[in-house]
Amino acid sequence: MYKFVLFFLAGYAILVALLYLYQRNILFVPGKTIPIIANSVVPEMIEIFLKTDDGLDLRSWFFKGEENKPIIIYFQGNAGTIFDRDYKARQFIDHGYSLLFVGYRGYGGNPGTPNEKGFLLDSKAAIDFVEREKFNPNDIVLYGESLGTGVAINLAREVDVGSVILEAPYASITKVASERYWFVPVRYLLKDKFDSISKIKGLTTPLLIIHGDQDDVISLQHGKLLFSEASEPKYMQIFEGANHGDLYEHDAIKAVDSFIKRHR
Repeated sequence: MYKFVLFFLAGYAILVALLYLYQRNILFVPGKTIPIIANSVVPEMIEIFLKTDDGLDLRSWFFKGEENKPIIIYFQGNAGTIFDRDYKARQFIDHGYSLLFVGYRGYGGNPGTPNEKGFLLDSKAAIDFVEREKFNPNDIVLYGESLGTGVAINLAREVDVGSVILEAPYASITKVASERYWFVPVRYLLKDKFDSISKIKGLTTPLLIIHGDQDDVISLQHGKLLFSEASEPKYMQIFEGANHGDLYEHDAIKAVDSFIKRHR
């Protein structure tokens, strides 16, 4: 029995050590293929490079929309690249919005390694670009999808913008990881916590949360927790029958467009 306990503890320690060492390989699932605009459904977008404060040039996509319309700065979810969200870009552009699809470090052939601090630098590079394009802060919409919701919230804490939209958000990566790896003390091991639940409390920017009630990646409970902690003005729309990545098949664009028009 004593040997069994020792064997079990040794195995558990090895498991915890491996999870700690390789956690970013588990958390981040970047698409490596370079996104090609010509192969997308938004060939009118142009390729630009965002210059970060730590010296990276990040391939991203930009479109200048109607003169009197806001710009949406889009922070993608975990898997794939900005190319895999081109169908959303099509809807934003068709509604007249300017759009910046931010290519993260380590995604889509970009240099660098994904991590929370690095993503904040990437998002600040996006703001710098938009400011050079002469957009008024009130006309800037930060849009985060899944993993990108933490990026949007981190940035919204540091800059003035017109509004924030969160698609399928999480309360924190700590909470998500704790739900999946309940047998590991993840709160003490995580390097990238994306603690949105604590950071959202200080935001006074108009907020929209959209979430599917059948989301099996990040449960609806996360979106509801964030909404409960957020300040007014805040709105939440739950899409019946929607899962994690199909909100735009349930006409999410209508909620997004209505919200942005309300808070210009």
